[in-house]
Amino acid sequence: MKQFLIAVLMTVLTCGVALGEPTSEGKALTVRTFHFNFKEADKAAAVIKQLMSSEGSMSIQPAANSLVVTDHPENMKQIAQALTGFDSAARAFKVSIRLITAARVEGSPRIPDELRELAPKLAMVRYNSFEDLGVVDWEGHEGEPGLVELANGYRADFRVGEYDPSSNTVKVDDLRVSKLQGAQHDQLTQVLKTSLNLKLGNTVILGASKSSQNQRALMLVIVARQ
Repeated sequence: MKQFLIAVLMTVLTCGVALGEPTSEGKALTVRTFHFNFKEADKAAAVIKQLMSSEGSMSIQPAANSLVVTDHPENMKQIAQALTGFDSAARAFKVSIRLITAARVEGSPRIPDELRELAPKLAMVRYNSFEDLGVVDWEGHEGEPGLVELANGYRADFRVGEYDPSSNTVKVDDLRVSKLQGAQHDQLTQVLKTSLNLKLGNTVILGASKSSQNQRALMLVIVARQ
C-alpha cells in the first residue's frame, strides 16, 4: 500500500511540472483587420511578412482592400505600426534628367562649366569630351507615368514606383529614351530602356552607344528628390 501511494505521488508531481511550463502554442492570439486607403492589401502583406511569428497568419480581402492578421499581441503592435506608416498618401517626387553627348577625342578632357560638378563621375567613363544639352525636371507622385521632352528630338518616358523608406530609394520602371527621326520627325526610335532604383539625392549616369567601340555616345544624368 505504501509503495502504491509513493507511485501515485510521483505521478502527481510529474504532471504538475508538465502543466507549469507554458508553451508557445498556449499563448493567446489576437485578430485584427487593417483597411487601406492608399496602398494595396497584397503589397501590405509583403511589408509585415518578416514581423509575424511562426504562429501568425494573414488573409488578404481584395474586395475590401483589407488584411486580416492573426498573431500574438506583442507582434501585433509592431505590425500595426508598420502598416500605419505604409498606408500613406502617394509621395511627391522630382526627377531631373540631363542630356549629354560624349565623345572620345585626342587631348585633355573637355568638360563645360555647367558639368564641372559631375567631373569625378564623368572621369570614370571612356569618353573625355562632353556637351551639355540641357536638363528637364519632371514632378509627380508614386505610381504616375512621366514623359519629358529633351533636346535634339529626344524624349524620355517612365513610371515612378513606390518609395522604400528603408533604403531611401524610389523605383523608376521602364525608363525608355527615344528619338524622333524621319523627314517629318514622326518616327520614334528607341535608344535606351532600363529600370532603376534611385537613391534620393544621388546622381546616376547612364550611357547609350551603338557599340563599346563607338567614339560617341548619349548620356543621361538622373537625380530623384522629394
